[in-house]
Amino acid sequence: MRRLKDHRYNRSQRMKMRKARRGRAKMPLAAKALAVLSGALAITAIVLLINYLVSWGRMNKEQEAMRALYKQETRKPPEATPESALQIKTTPFPEEPETARLETVTPENTEQTAQAQALPPAETEERASMADRFVPLMRHNQDVVGWLTYPMFSEMDFAVVQRDNYYYMDRAFSGERNIAGTVFMDESNQIRPRDKNLILHGHNMKNGTMFGRLARMMEPAVIKAEPFMSFDTLYQDSLYVPYAVTVFSVDPQNPQYYNIVTPNFETPEEMGEYVNWLRARSVLRFPVEISANDKLLTLVTCHGLDEDERLAVALRAVRPGESTEAIKQAIKQDLVKN
Repeated sequence: MRRLKDHRYNRSQRMKMRKARRGRAKMPLAAKALAVLSGALAITAIVLLINYLVSWGRMNKEQEAMRALYKQETRKPPEATPESALQIKTTPFPEEPETARLETVTPENTEQTAQAQALPPAETEERASMADRFVPLMRHNQDVVGWLTYPMFSEMDFAVVQRDNYYYMDRAFSGERNIAGTVFMDESNQIRPRDKNLILHGHNMKNGTMFGRLARMMEPAVIKAEPFMSFDTLYQDSLYVPYAVTVFSVDPQNPQYYNIVTPNFETPEEMGEYVNWLRARSVLRFPVEISANDKLLTLVTCHGLDEDERLAVALRAVRPGESTEAIKQAIKQDLVKN
């Protein structure tokens, strides 16, 4: 009887041991599968990182080569006028809503306006033919339409192209695939004759390339240090000063939606509405007046975690005869956060 019990006990123990062994055998398989998956993900991440670094390196080399080509013939900068020079004072927009807070100035008299217009221009006249410095770039890519420079960001010194609104989203200036893409002018724009509002699109790259530094223009210290940006097209050189830095949405269902792509305006009132909307929601309040005769430049990039959110840096051209030093001093003294 005792032997029978021992036999049953031993059999039970053997069954438990077998189950335990089977359980132990399953764990290494699961762990092995997890290890294989982790390894595959790690390899994928490494490959993506290598591709990113290679793409970044190629883009930087390409841009350095393009800069060398473009700057073979140094551009003569716009002549600055003395601080005491009169600023242009043109007829402002029709009265805007209080929220817009536009600092416009009405003409004191026509004699002062005429005197100001006779001063050396900060914006050159439109050329009859393409500037010579663009010829080497055109040999590499006939989509080039201009060159954008902002001295505060060394990365922001590159050619701007135009084809459609998709091609250069993931292509370098050379046309090769590149995740950084190339800053491009909106397909609806034209530079000759020049549209009222030129719109440039670019990626917000974490490494600072393209429009990766643009969000820093939400900081007053950056703009106070250097308020001017230049965008030279094939046919005209222009210096620009910001009048708004605004976050908006491209989703029509979002309350912050706005159609930023407006190359021209039918009336001064329509232009006033555009400017007022951006200024009313700007993170900074600029002491920069806007008139119906001004030419605009709008830089647009992704912003924040929302895929539909965008950042717009809105600028207007420095007027012929306008004192750049006076503008700079006004911004240093009066630029504040909204």
